[in-house]
Amino acid sequence: MAVAKTGLYLQSSVSALRGVGPALVQRLQRMDLWRVQDILFHLPSRYQDRRLIFPMATLQPGQECAVLGEIVSINHQHGRREQWLVTLSDGSGCLQIRLFHMVAALRGQWQVGRRLWCFGDLRGGFHGLEMVHPEWQMADVPQFQAPRHLTPFYPSSEGITQAQWRRWVAQALTLLDQLPDYLEDRLPPHWPSLREGLRLLHESADEIPSPQHPASQRLALEELLANHLAVRRMRQPGAMQNAPCLHSDGQLWQRFLAHLPFVLTEAQERVIAEINADLARHRPMRRLLQGDVGSGKTLVAAAAALTALEAGYQVVLMAPTEILAEQLYTRFQQWLKPLDWEAGYLVGSRPPRARRETLEALASGRLGLVTGTQALFQEGVEFSRLGLVIIDEQHRFGVEQRRQLLEKGAMPHLLVMTATPIPRTLAMTVHADLEVSVIDALPPGRTPVETLVMPDSRRPQLIGRMQHMLEEGRQIYWVCPLIEESEILELQAAEASFADLQSTLPGVTIGLIHGRMRAAEKAEVMAAFQSGAVRILVATTVIEVGVDVPNASLMVVEHAERLGLAQLHQLRGRVGRGAQQSSCILLYHPPLSSKARERLRVMRETHDGFVIARKDLELRGPGEYLGTRQTGILQMRVADILRDEALLTLVPVLAEQLLREDPDAAQAIVQRWLGNRLDYGQVG
Repeated sequence: MAVAKTGLYLQSSVSALRGVGPALVQRLQRMDLWRVQDILFHLPSRYQDRRLIFPMATLQPGQECAVLGEIVSINHQHGRREQWLVTLSDGSGCLQIRLFHMVAALRGQWQVGRRLWCFGDLRGGFHGLEMVHPEWQMADVPQFQAPRHLTPFYPSSEGITQAQWRRWVAQALTLLDQLPDYLEDRLPPHWPSLREGLRLLHESADEIPSPQHPASQRLALEELLANHLAVRRMRQPGAMQNAPCLHSDGQLWQRFLAHLPFVLTEAQERVIAEINADLARHRPMRRLLQGDVGSGKTLVAAAAALTALEAGYQVVLMAPTEILAEQLYTRFQQWLKPLDWEAGYLVGSRPPRARRETLEALASGRLGLVTGTQALFQEGVEFSRLGLVIIDEQHRFGVEQRRQLLEKGAMPHLLVMTATPIPRTLAMTVHADLEVSVIDALPPGRTPVETLVMPDSRRPQLIGRMQHMLEEGRQIYWVCPLIEESEILELQAAEASFADLQSTLPGVTIGLIHGRMRAAEKAEVMAAFQSGAVRILVATTVIEVGVDVPNASLMVVEHAERLGLAQLHQLRGRVGRGAQQSSCILLYHPPLSSKARERLRVMRETHDGFVIARKDLELRGPGEYLGTRQTGILQMRVADILRDEALLTLVPVLAEQLLREDPDAAQAIVQRWLGNRLDYGQVG
């Protein structure tokens, strides 16, 4: 609802700002700017210093600067393109101003002898240095004011000029006294107030504020706090409700352990104890399990599942791909059969009859555990007594998908797992709705995978190495990023590599898997590779998670320079699962960018998933690293998760204090920074 222009308040619609009509309201709302207050928090992305006047004798091409001088000549040229060539002099030298499309109302102002202020980029012209279409003001009129502050430039949208942004910000700044500062009494005295910080960032008169400037840090802290509070709020409704108490005497787990040919690591036992303590309470568990590739997360999930089954409840295990879902099904079926339990399997491609039978078994309670994909939370899937939801590779699912699956039961417990670890301080903000457990050790006896980086020109030597490994009875993954040829990206496609390997290695059974194949076709090829009938599996990155073939001891990744560190680490984790020494060869096509060279160096030098995750975060930034499915979260205006990591230690402390002493202030901070970007409903 529009607010009268005379009644301007911070909570007014942006339509209350002078010069903002219906079309501009829509543009601003598309930028998530709804209220006048939002304009205050729409901060400059850069600044220009227009305060210093440069003598014309000192000017250099490529310089961005302000000049002040007298118009000594005007040359109006007609032709294919009408233009005005204006010569300006300050006594030390001359400068030419080139103007196009001058509106008739302004032409009369340009007269020889008048004084002119200009700001723009300098370039070499036919008659010396020139500015093309600079910003300008006549300097011999009473209303002329040379800039006293740095000139801010705001993130913008088509149809909105910088002059409009500055006018709107100036209007909003007159209302700063209306802006409450909820943290002023909770921060040390040397911190600037919220109002001081905003005014300085919009109207800095001394120096360009850096991200480390106290004003920037003050706003960054509040933005991080808003994100943290928002995620915690997702968890709050669930925490107030009763969950099923999944307590058992552990007999099923002990029978399971008796069939294992190895012992658990201390890290696995510690995490299982944390999870069992959660499951035994009536407060719903919301726990994130982080563990490196091959650290044994699936075994920990099995421990939680067996506790739930023994307590008389159903378990659902959701995976991001059908290949991984089927592999989990096969593994749990092998584990559960000796214990007289059955696993089910539910994906979109299942035949109607098999799907119907699985749905009936779940609804009646005859089936205790089911693995699957997003098909698990579709309409028509009902559970008799759902007690535990386990989500593998949770970063591939959105919070809405997680919520839909949890709604299939009466407040079930939730365990989400990821092999893409993030630093604990970052997890405290991004996953404030989840407790965090970390498996920080690999099972004993795992031989580190040898990682080699080589240009694709050495492919013939690589083929020779592959022939030797095949003769020893080993199997090989060959991974390609694309399915079809692309002249633009110059990537060798999976189909081309498949055909090339068939001609190069006659007599070797080679399989092909890519995302466009039907699920049944992929399952058939995968089963043949797992049985050893297929010796080389050519695939796209659909096999990056979950696939477990111990006899595969070589991973070749084409165009490795195009993949991120997390993907490369996941792919490398597909080998090294058997007793023999395994290798990962990263083929690249030169020349390499500096970032690609750094990624390949990290892969060659370390196998620690947490070190790799940290470097991946540095190279890609938090938004891309964490994905875009965390709706509203980490779309930061001021803060940077990596740069401002030191502030993250303050965030939980302030959050606890606010929620205890002033929950209304906590809600106001979330609304101020996230506005309409976040659904505050229960997300689990």
